[in-house]
Amino acid sequence: MSLATIDLTRSGAGVLSGHLRMGGANPDGVEIQANSRYLVKGGRPWLPVMGEIHYTRCPPADWRAGLLKMKAGGVQVAATYVFWIHHEEIEGQFDWSGQRNLREFIRTCAACGLLAYPRIGPWAHGECRNGGFPDWLLERCGSRVRQDDPKYLGYVHTLYTEIAHQLDGLLWKDGGPVIGIQLENELLNNAVHLLTLKRMAREAGLDVPLYTQTGWGPAEITTDEIIPVFGGYPDAFWERHVDDWARSSRLQYFFSPVRDENAIGTDILHPVATRDPARAAQLVRYP
Repeated sequence: MSLATIDLTRSGAGVLSGHLRMGGANPDGVEIQANSRYLVKGGRPWLPVMGEIHYTRCPPADWRAGLLKMKAGGVQVAATYVFWIHHEEIEGQFDWSGQRNLREFIRTCAACGLLAYPRIGPWAHGECRNGGFPDWLLERCGSRVRQDDPKYLGYVHTLYTEIAHQLDGLLWKDGGPVIGIQLENELLNNAVHLLTLKRMAREAGLDVPLYTQTGWGPAEITTDEIIPVFGGYPDAFWERHVDDWARSSRLQYFFSPVRDENAIGTDILHPVATRDPARAAQLVRYP
């Protein structure tokens, strides 16, 4: 197999810049931007490696060791879900203490030399109960969630305000490690709602260089406002058959121009459909 070098410094390589409504600098003047091909940090092309760790699922005593192991493996940015149900299990009673201490976790990221990327929901999935929604929220809003419903957005406003308070002084613009935020998760059919969430996050004080959304499958993309992110799993653990599924998973260890993977989402399909990507694409349905 021959290896190819990706030269991101070449001019005139079809790179479009200045069209995305995002970016920002820290107090030292180090700016993070995004163009049509790659991220830019301090004026240089930047391809960071991000890893995932969920602080509310780990004892605080283990945060530092886990983060340092990630760093030793080449990870530069620590992403984490902010599971709503873990912080407001009872309506109106937020808990940011102990294992739920988002602020302390982000500070630990900085102390370990890692940048941070909170995934603030409101919906998170992450194999969490109700996708991270508190039980009381579903009782109050029913099916009128994950959309621009005034009652639902009122609760989201409170959540985002709480998160912004926890991250006060820790954002990139303040000299902190938080360089970006993911809005919602796996919302594929409502770009207008994602724009509402971005506006609400910024109004709450969550002003960061980068904003991202789920981009795989039939996702509606918010033009120039939120960067779509795609996925590839080197271990599709949810697959229901064992006849050669690992072959496609192994491809995820290599760089490729392919930004999507048919296997994502097949955990909600009939087992037979997972053996036929074309059939799976026809059968998949999203809420």
